[in-house]
Amino acid sequence: MNIIKVGRSDLGIINDILVNHIDKSDKKEVLPTPKHLRTLLDDNRSYLLAATNENSVLGYALAYRFPSLYSSNYLAYLYDIEVAETYRRRGIGRLLIEKMLEHLRLDNVTELWLGTGVDNPEGQGLFSATGAIKSEEVFNDYTYYLS
Repeated sequence: MNIIKVGRSDLGIINDILVNHIDKSDKKEVLPTPKHLRTLLDDNRSYLLAATNENSVLGYALAYRFPSLYSSNYLAYLYDIEVAETYRRRGIGRLLIEKMLEHLRLDNVTELWLGTGVDNPEGQGLFSATGAIKSEEVFNDYTYYLS
């Protein structure tokens, strides 16, 4: 198994993620076009990592880096992490997070944060086991749909 930072030449990996790992039950979402994916992969603020075994994607993680208002460093948000159900509890999520942290440190990111559902004990366990510190805050999630 390999953990790679997905690049523009890895469209087969992107296609595998879209076909096999993205929940298509939300009818509001439209799958991205190849042009959109190239934009994502060309943006050096985007970090898309994939855990692969031969030609299959076992899991992926997606984070975004941006400048901090409070310091000269960068912050990042882990937007998504997913491991195929049949491959969970094998250390793949841990490897994705560890590799993500390596990439972010190299780019002067000093803080990565994320959110997960209160009904996701597996995710909470993974984040705690990889060194994340749980906030004691409870918050509500709001979304603006702009289209």
